[in-house]
Amino acid sequence: MPDFETIERQLDAAKVDLNPAEAQGLLCGLLCHARENVRGKWIDELLDEGLPSAALKKLQAVLDELYSKTCETLNDQDFGFEPMLPNDKCSISGRSQALSAWCQSFLYGLGLSTKSVEKKLSGLGREALKDLTEITRMDTELVEESDENEAAFIELEEVLRVVVITIYEDLAAQREAH
Repeated sequence: MPDFETIERQLDAAKVDLNPAEAQGLLCGLLCHARENVRGKWIDELLDEGLPSAALKKLQAVLDELYSKTCETLNDQDFGFEPMLPNDKCSISGRSQALSAWCQSFLYGLGLSTKSVEKKLSGLGREALKDLTEITRMDTELVEESDENEAAFIELEEVLRVVVITIYEDLAAQREAH
């Protein structure tokens, strides 16, 4: 999987408004329920039509790798999925903002791919969806560097991982039916 900073540089160079967390969150939301052409829908949401071909070519390789690795880890029987977030060199506030943005983009992508998703989820899946919504409401501006906040962030990151896998598995039957 390409690292956060590499993807961020490529997205910035191509003048894409989303950061890597948002880009992968959107992709995962689409992958959870999309029926066909997920990659195309994802690319359409990410990129402006007027993107210069040189920037697009460089970005395309990174996006292809992000797409395939994300698909691979979502389908991993060992639950190897990891959300694309900045490493711990980034401030806890910055990582919290990225986590919240990841969740917002996931919910957006899920909404693009299906209407009334809650009805299609198990009770656990509906709880998972509520957890994601709560993470988007986190006040990331007030998060200060501390061992407590670091531990809380790691816990939230794990919650996010489990929530996404739960929703992905809940919607597997709908993906396969289409």
